[in-house]
Amino acid sequence: MLDVKICEKARLSRDARFDGKFFTAVLSTGIFCRPICPARPPKPENVRYYLSAEQAQLAGFMPCKRCFPEQAAVKNLPIKLKRILSTFDYRTDSITSIAKQFRLSTRQLQRLFEQYFGISPSEYFQQQRLLLARKLIQSSDLSLSDVCYASGFNSLRRFNETIKEKYQCPPSDLRKHQAKEQTDHIEVLLSYRPPFDWPLMLSFFQYRQLDGVEVVTTDSYQRNIKLDDCTGWFKLTHHAKKPALVMTVSLSDYRYLNTVIHKVRRMFDLDADMNAIHQSLSTHNKLQQAIEHFPGLRLPGCWDIFEFSIRAILGQQISVKAATTYATRISERYGETVNHLPNAISTFFPDEGALLNADFEGLGLTQSRIATLKNWVAYYRDNKSLMTQYQSLDELEKSLCAIKGIGPWTVNYIAMRGLSDPDAFPSADLGIIKALSDNQQKPSNKQILATAENWRPWRAYAAMYLWHSLKIN
Repeated sequence: MLDVKICEKARLSRDARFDGKFFTAVLSTGIFCRPICPARPPKPENVRYYLSAEQAQLAGFMPCKRCFPEQAAVKNLPIKLKRILSTFDYRTDSITSIAKQFRLSTRQLQRLFEQYFGISPSEYFQQQRLLLARKLIQSSDLSLSDVCYASGFNSLRRFNETIKEKYQCPPSDLRKHQAKEQTDHIEVLLSYRPPFDWPLMLSFFQYRQLDGVEVVTTDSYQRNIKLDDCTGWFKLTHHAKKPALVMTVSLSDYRYLNTVIHKVRRMFDLDADMNAIHQSLSTHNKLQQAIEHFPGLRLPGCWDIFEFSIRAILGQQISVKAATTYATRISERYGETVNHLPNAISTFFPDEGALLNADFEGLGLTQSRIATLKNWVAYYRDNKSLMTQYQSLDELEKSLCAIKGIGPWTVNYIAMRGLSDPDAFPSADLGIIKALSDNQQKPSNKQILATAENWRPWRAYAAMYLWHSLKIN
């Protein structure tokens, strides 16, 4: 439930920390806005507050044309709800199928959406289609037919009817600018809630750059895309004035655009509320010092969980540079190279099918590491759903540690960066042990885990800050 007094203070002060956490609707205008909207504040008696943009729109309010509430950063959500939103496929999924996939009853799923969005799952996804369509029409040069399918509509006729019914105008009238001539790419704005240290995030990925798959510079990130039969690429840069990343994206099938947006937001941790995380972690002196030095530090994710799991296994007990070298060799030998992508990112990292019968010989790997990779590829092929549908970290750790060559560190690192689980914590990591040592006295794993209990559910962020604390003189 929203606290009206807090919402009122945040609205009147235009406090950016609350952007995306609630939305303000005005009875006299029929418009809903973000708390940071630059328009003159309406009278309190004319204001209503909503948990989500979807809820406000369902109540009959129209998105503001000044603050664009459909472009607000997403508020912090439980890890399971984040997985549901990023997994839901408008083309094939239903509320029943997604509930079954995540081992929930439809009633439990209903309660989850009511709690965080104020509306039912079916209402949320329908309003989300409309808001995404509006955002793409207004912020990109995508053709209207591509917008239709990219936003989850299965029929151009239904798309036109629904937009006209909701916004009282045809889709073409929503476009503020004259659409440019079609190119092979579009631009999409990805907002976030500050602080966010973009150069620090880039340096993290640059140190781990996988040649042929991605290119990282001091001001941009670019990589290739392969989702089913859809191929393409995306490039990220920072907006010159707004707290947002500009994603330039080219796809052979724009029905996958929403999937790409979700994956990129998770990969660069754009939905984190760092103020809430800092408040939780800053009670520990070591973490407080790191937060002061690196306030915009985020949790780097990954584009593809299988690709990252291979890299995590390669990284066991060796340097980041060595692990990246091995991953590049695997990609070059077993990956598919195509000629319709930019040369620097023309190689797709191999999927589990391509590596199922790979021998990994001649790459410089030890026999034990080769055996672990083979065990993992075979396991992943038959159990990939576990990677998105696990009920707890304990369950995931128990399942994956049964594979010879995989231990708790690997599982938690995969969960932390591969699955973006905010509570994953590789407690046996040497960097974490070093960061928590006092006068060269190393803490035991039991002591580390006991201390980390105070950091839940943000232990993954604590790990990032502990690693970065080692850089502080």
